[in-house]
This record gives sequence, C-alpha cells and structure tokens, in this order.
Amino acid sequence: MRLLILGGFLGTGKTSVLMPIAREIVEAAGGGDKTRVAIIENEIGQVGIDTAFTEGAGFTTTELFNGCVCCTLAASLMDSLCQLEKDVNPEWVILETTGLARPHDIAESIKRYYDEQMNTAVCITVDVNRWSRLKKVVGELLFEQVTNADYVFLNKIDLADPETIASVRKDIEDLTKGKVYEISAVSDVPGTEKLCLEIVKEIISRD
Repeated sequence: MRLLILGGFLGTGKTSVLMPIAREIVEAAGGGDKTRVAIIENEIGQVGIDTAFTEGAGFTTTELFNGCVCCTLAASLMDSLCQLEKDVNPEWVILETTGLARPHDIAESIKRYYDEQMNTAVCITVDVNRWSRLKKVVGELLFEQVTNADYVFLNKIDLADPETIASVRKDIEDLTKGKVYEISAVSDVPGTEKLCLEIVKEIISRD
C-alpha cells in the first residue's frame, strides 16, 4: 500500500487536484477498478463536503472530523489506514489534509508506524493568486508545507498573469527541493491533462 499526502492551505484547490490524480492512478494501472485508490478526507467541521465528490466518483472514502491528523487525530489516522488495508487493500491511499496541517510531519509519523515500509509522497497545492498575501499572514506554515514537499502544484494558473506565476514559482523554488508544476485543476489549460498524467507516472514510479 502506498500513500500520497495532499496538503496545502485553505482554498488552494486540494480536492480539485485530488480527483484527476486519483483517476490517473486508476488509468495507469489499467483502468476500471477504483478500489485501487482509497481516499481519506481530514475535515475540521462536522460535515464532509469534499467527500460527496470523491464518493460520487466511485472511490472508497473515509472521513476524519474535528481535528488535524498531524496532532489530535494521529491515532485515528493509523486506525483508518489499518482498516482500509484490511477491508479494501488499495494499492494507493490519498490523504487530503486540512489546510493547517504539516504533511511532512504526518509522513514521518506514518513511516515510524509502518517501520519505514510505507511508500509515501507529499504533494502541496499553492494558489498562485493568494500566495503573496498569505505568506505575510501565515508564512511560517506555508513555508514549512512547501519546503518539505516532494511535489508542489502551483494551482489556478488560468486566473493569474504570467508575472505573478513567475514570481510565485521563484519563491517556491527558493524554498523547496521538490518538483514544481504549474497547473489548473479545473480549467482546460493546454497541456494540463498530459502534465497530470506525467506527474502521476512519476509518483507511481517512486521507490
């Protein structure tokens, strides 16, 4: 079982990124069997809005409410992973964290729990239009999320001008050793579908 941790601040489009990645993982494995991918949604509130999209697309989905999996819900996350492994035995689990989470810490906890045997990839979404404003307010959290990511998705490029995209990309590349991709998860930006497939293939091929 492999784990993809998808993080990023509130409103950066994590669920919109999650869905094409999940579909591409299924397609890359031959298509048809969506049980190859299970999804865990970590929600702050009582109602899982995003789950309606993931379950509606046919993916097994587990919800963790009222806390963050990097602190108060860490034990619940481990329980959920064990239960998914027992009931569904997915090839991949995609964990969508809350916007306030530190996904790298979650990955390290899971590796310790599984004695380093769990193959993990940390992906962070960034809203290119809000980056410069958010870093003035919650910069420490954003910087930590991005610095420790394996992949950073500069999302919503269809809504940004080239100068903004270039500026944010430079900021991100100065922070991270991970790979940086410019995408639009919900808009028909030329090349986005192909790029998504390339990203998934690379994630799947990780040792």
